[in-house]
Order: sequence, then structure tokens, then C-alpha cells
Amino acid sequence: MKVHIRVFVEIENLGKAMNALTEAGITGFYILEYKGMSPQDWRGFSIKEDPKSAIEMIRHHSNDAILICSVVDENLVDKIVESVSEALEGQKYTILEVPIRRIIISEGNKE
Repeated sequence: MKVHIRVFVEIENLGKAMNALTEAGITGFYILEYKGMSPQDWRGFSIKEDPKSAIEMIRHHSNDAILICSVVDENLVDKIVESVSEALEGQKYTILEVPIRRIIISEGNKE
């Protein structure tokens, strides 16, 4: 089975995380930049329900972060988790393993 592995890291740990993932055997990846907040960051906030206020709050109180994603064979997951955990010891990170039931790839219209 294939697994979609997602590693959330603070932007300053991107290099460490990428090196760990490469050493663990990933062969490809994609990266998304995002603004992240932990529950302790927003505890006590009361967010107004209009979109402008919510976006302003996120811009002022969130951290720049990176989401590194890769699709790997299930047998690589433990090695990936161990490698990332070792490389980012003492740092803030989150790893998600999402099982993939099916992958559909379209080559588009080939003439």
C-alpha cells in the first residue's frame, strides 16, 4: 500500500527535514508554504466571524511554516518517521500518515 506522508515543520527546519526525508528514501516530494498556529497560540482569542478579521488575526499571530508531502511505500514509513524524529529532535514538527486507496494519473489528451 502507498502512504501520503505529510511533514509539517517550521520554516527554519526545512533543510533538516528534507535531508532526513531523502536519507530515509523518499524519491519525490512537493512543498506547500502556509501560516500555522498551534492550539496554545490561539487559546484565549475570540475570532470575529467576518473573513477580514479572521485573516488579519492569522497574518499577525501565525508563524510561517512548510508542509512537505510525499507518496511512499508503506514499508518506508517507519524509517521516515525515525529519520525525521532524529533530525528534528527538540524541534516542533508534525508527521501525518495518510493511507492511499487508489492513485489515478491522467496523461491528458495525447495526439
